[in-house]
Amino acid sequence: MSKFLSADNFDWSPFNIGTPIKTRPMNTFEGLVDRIRIAAFAERQAYYAFLEAARIFADEVPAELVETWKRIAEEEAKHEGWLLNRLVELKQDVAEMPVSLGLYQSFSKCETARDFALYISDSEERGRIAGLKFAEFLKVNDPETAKIFSDIAEEEIAHVALAKRFE
Repeated sequence: MSKFLSADNFDWSPFNIGTPIKTRPMNTFEGLVDRIRIAAFAERQAYYAFLEAARIFADEVPAELVETWKRIAEEEAKHEGWLLNRLVELKQDVAEMPVSLGLYQSFSKCETARDFALYISDSEERGRIAGLKFAEFLKVNDPETAKIFSDIAEEEIAHVALAKRFE
């Protein structure tokens, strides 16, 4: 049984939790919005995952790591806020399309602090690389969104390095 609380224990609003539909092409406005929405929701899931790890594994890891996980959770919330604000600027409803709890639910297989650190590091690195590619794609046609994704990717470097430090 997972040490992580069920996703039902958290507030996912204003997101629409459900079976996601296929994202629209990246070179369309709708595809841009889909990716902003999905990225914002990934940040929310990471926020709860880091807080859960700090709670669950507090007796297994140095207090410094627990505090770092809590700080990173706040950075994830900040990233989510940037993305949600961008959706507002674009006059888009975050709940327009359903998003999946798959990322948060995938943390249930983490039985140790080391498992979590390695798993979250991998997730953060994949997100960082995707964010950089998306920023590069957008830099001419939507420099504002490109900057948000680039800034998030830059901050994720520290998140990825953290797992390496505490392996």
